[in-house]
Amino acid sequence: MNITIDLDSYTCSSDPLEAIEYLLHNNVIFKINLKNPYFETIKGNYNIDIIKEEGDIIYFIVRSDG
Repeated sequence: MNITIDLDSYTCSSDPLEAIEYLLHNNVIFKINLKNPYFETIKGNYNIDIIKEEGDIIYFIVRSDG
């Protein structure tokens, strides 16, 4: 079972990159708004697979090979 982590939520972390690093190998689906300033950094630092788009919100996984 996968869980979804909302990277736009302040309860997640004040730093979405920290949250990704912490949960990287736990089969997590991440959710983020395309307008979130961290989104471009995430795309640049990780190999992501977008699995669903809902308007400005995307759901993605981080591939373990990157």
